[in-house]
Order: sequence, then structure tokens, then C-alpha cells
Amino acid sequence: MTHRVLLVEDSPTQTITIRKKLEASGFTVLAARTGAEGLVIAYNELPDLIVSDVVMSGINGYQLCRLVKNDPELSSIPVILLTKLDGSLDRFWGMKSGADRFIPKEPGFTSLVKAVRELLEDWSKESRLRVMPEPSKAPTTEEINNRLNQLLERLLFEATIIDEVRKLGEEAHNLPLVAEQLFDLMSSILNYEACGLLVNESTESTVLSDCGKGVQERAFLSYVNRIGIQLGLPRSRDRHDDKTYFPQNSVTQPIDVKGKRLGLLVVVPAGDRAFKAGDLKVVRIICEQLSVILKLYLSHKESATRL
Repeated sequence: MTHRVLLVEDSPTQTITIRKKLEASGFTVLAARTGAEGLVIAYNELPDLIVSDVVMSGINGYQLCRLVKNDPELSSIPVILLTKLDGSLDRFWGMKSGADRFIPKEPGFTSLVKAVRELLEDWSKESRLRVMPEPSKAPTTEEINNRLNQLLERLLFEATIIDEVRKLGEEAHNLPLVAEQLFDLMSSILNYEACGLLVNESTESTVLSDCGKGVQERAFLSYVNRIGIQLGLPRSRDRHDDKTYFPQNSVTQPIDVKGKRLGLLVVVPAGDRAFKAGDLKVVRIICEQLSVILKLYLSHKESATRL
């Protein structure tokens, strides 16, 4: 069966050139002139692969790729971003947007054809169920632009969280202060009844907590300590043996760096409610940034010990 490639390119000349090259290589080409038009075609036709220019008016290639990779119906489709740019920063943003390949435009488009073949070969090896969507359910251009705005708002929110956590690195030498500021940040985002940060200090662990009314701190610290031991972390410096606290729907997120477990974050939602998917993602994002801060803290501590 001939593979279908969706080409999103706003230059008519480039579209003709790339289409001819891909068709000569045995592919069926669907063409779109804008990112929004490309997404409509993607929903209606579910192509086997998408090739998109980066610099386009309206929705650019990075944004198109983000929308594709964040949609369950489209996320399995490989995406190649094609551009005249060849800087490391452009390549970085291409990969951050979820692109499977990032290829500079070149005469003859040899690298493009090679990448298309490789990705489709890998795609064919995987067992994937592709269900054609109902045409009536395919989003309009206006709906796609709304999705883009929602995506950009979420990315801005995530970037703000990352920036706020990184600021804690200024106090990386002071673990209690880091924990205090961390709990202030998390309580402004998540509704929790208790939150604990456990830090692996080699021979023992340090546990810091923020407990709401109705939660006995000693019992919560004991709970966090037990989880840490189960995950291979050393026992807490303070021996907490209170086993009366067994919360529902608690979330435990390890904090790792290059295979080494630096600690973990334990968050217990308020009441019996479970955290939503967006809340869980916030916890993961925070822990990714905390890994850097804990690494700095442990380095500061090691340096101080040597003096």
C-alpha cells in the first residue's frame, strides 16, 4: 500500500518541488498551504506522515507539531519539520515541539526522502490501529485555532511553573528555605492536605513537610519515610514510627538524576479527591526542576564537608 504524506508548505514553488520528489519516490502526497489547513486535512485523512515547513504565517511548524503530538487522534503520526534554518537553537525547538526529525532544506531534498522512508519503515513495524474519524467530527479551522490558543496558554503556564521552581535554586544551600518556598508555590497551584519532600543525603534522608489542619505531622512524616524506604532511599534521620496515617489517592513522584534517586515528593490531595491529569503533570514538572536544585544542594553540602 502506498504511504500517504501530508506536505504543509506555504510556498507554491517549494510545494511543487517537494511533491514531485516525494511522488517520484513512490509516495502519495496531500498538500496544504497553511498550518490550519494542514491540521484539517490531518484530521480528515489521517496521513501516514507529516512534512511541514517551519516558517509560515498563522500557525507555524513548531505549533502545528505541538498540536499533532498533543492530540490522541494524531499523536502517533511521525512529523518532519523542514526549514531553511540550520542553527542549534532551531533544532532544539524542533525537538522540543515533538518532531521526529528536523531537516534543513537542501537542493534535491535527498535527506528528506531518506528520513521519510526511515520513519515510515519504523512506523510500519509497529502494530497500530488507525480508525478513520467521522467527517462531521473533524475540527474546523476556527476550532483548530482555539486549540492552539489553549495549547499556548498551557505551555505558558508550564513555563511559569518551571521558572518559579528554578528560582529556588538561588537558595540551594538552604534546604529548609527551599522546602518552605516550594510548599508555598505548590499550595498556590494544588489543593492538598499534606506535602512532603524527602531528600537522600547518602547515609540517611531528610524529610520536610507541609501539613494542613487535621493531619498530624509526625504521622505524615512516618508515612513519607515508609514510602522512601520502599523506593530504596535511606531511612529518615528522625525515626518516625507512627503508622496511623494512610491517605487515599496520594501521589509519589521520585526525583532522579541520571539514574540516581535524589529524593521524592509526596502530595496528598485534600479530602478523598484524586488529582486530575493536569495536576499530576504539574507535580512531574516541578520534580524535574527540583532534581537540579537537589543536586546543587548536595554539591554545596559535600563541598562544605571537605572544608
